[in-house]
Amino acid sequence: MNKKIIEHLFEFWNEIGLNGGFLITGTGFNSTVPSENAWPSKIFNVNPEVITIKDLQQNIRSKKLPNSLAIYEKESFEKRLTSYGFNLTSTLKAMALTTNKNFYDNVRESDFIMVSSESEAEHFAQVASMSFEYPVKASTIIPLYKTPSLKLFIGKYQDSFVSCGMVYLDKNGVSGIHMIGTKADYRGLGLGKKMTQLLVHEALKNQSKKIYLVASKAGERIYTKMGFKTYGVLKSYALPMD
Repeated sequence: MNKKIIEHLFEFWNEIGLNGGFLITGTGFNSTVPSENAWPSKIFNVNPEVITIKDLQQNIRSKKLPNSLAIYEKESFEKRLTSYGFNLTSTLKAMALTTNKNFYDNVRESDFIMVSSESEAEHFAQVASMSFEYPVKASTIIPLYKTPSLKLFIGKYQDSFVSCGMVYLDKNGVSGIHMIGTKADYRGLGLGKKMTQLLVHEALKNQSKKIYLVASKAGERIYTKMGFKTYGVLKSYALPMD
């Protein structure tokens, strides 16, 4: 299950890179390279049997590739990475929910707007940038709201847009929920949970039997209470830069 969840995430990044025109397909890897190191700046879909780590190292140091490498857990490859100076920077939880019943009938869809215009996409980018404290460019978000496999939402609170989230339907008919964020000043009000409930509700409309997400350790506790189970981890490595 862990591999399927992570492959879904990689497919999601691949779709964003294709739509944004910043996908790079290299020897043994894919990478998204948006301008100004904005989201999602990632190296992924790594094939340890094909990739040349020395070339990867050089391309990162010359800033041709982003300094963030996402991989499955694989001890032998991780040892190779560390021998070239890569350090583990994050470990995220790969989680899934089995949709064998109707969840969250109390979702108030009036509290949310599905992004359907450039101005709404710009609002999404603003909310995401403030929520995650890294740049999310409107130019990345704008092509996505017209993509059939994606649905983007912004959440309202007292007439302000304060939360965001996405649903991505992959080629296997599985939905994943992504980019769930709330502005710092509005946390603790349950708005992130409401957004998650809405996204699960939307995933059910896709008739997905499984719903995937990747979460921080803190997020894992929240999503576990909502019925998600943890199946493994996604690891990220980076080089120390001068």
